[in-house]
Amino acid sequence: MARVRLSAPAVFLLILTLVLAVVTVVVVQVLAHPRPDVRSQFTLYLQKLEPRPMVVAATTQERYEASKEFTARLLAIFNIKARIRLSAVADITYVIPASDPSAWTIQWDARAHTLALSTPAPDCLLPAVHTDTIEIITENSNILTNTLFSLKEEAARMQSELSNDLLTHARATLAEPAVRTAIEDGVRRFAATFCESARLGTPALIEVQLGHAGESISN
Repeated sequence: MARVRLSAPAVFLLILTLVLAVVTVVVVQVLAHPRPDVRSQFTLYLQKLEPRPMVVAATTQERYEASKEFTARLLAIFNIKARIRLSAVADITYVIPASDPSAWTIQWDARAHTLALSTPAPDCLLPAVHTDTIEIITENSNILTNTLFSLKEEAARMQSELSNDLLTHARATLAEPAVRTAIEDGVRRFAATFCESARLGTPALIEVQLGHAGESISN
């Protein structure tokens, strides 16, 4: 039996038909599974933050003075009646809580290539006290050098209590313009990383609005 040979135009038409069929299948699959919107992508991005659901926005190192209540507890251990000022250097880490993605708002303008982001109120982690930087200054009292050394050692052993005591000072700085600017810059870096992972490209502008304590942000 003689073989039927297809002409060149027929072969070309067959190949074209197969290509169109493949393209049609791909297009149908893409339409059936559309790419998640930016809000959904951002929510997933927040949910995958590790090890804790928060954005580390800024860090600083400051010397803070302990409260009178803390120094009173310290002096009571040695049954000393005196007035002292105790201070120490601590690492302060400012964060934005991310456990509730609905507390964030995000708007992406694809045409202008700009991103607007509103966040919950920033907070700070428990200060990490450098116990070797503890300093004690006496006020109108004479305390022996050995006693001062013992007070410093005991304060170092009370590191956890001292950290909690200094947390009040750290949180008070959240209202300072310079601190909020540093936090905003950190959020912008975080947002730029998100845009890269979401394949949005490099934003021409990232606007950041930080929430305030007690303020709720609606979507």
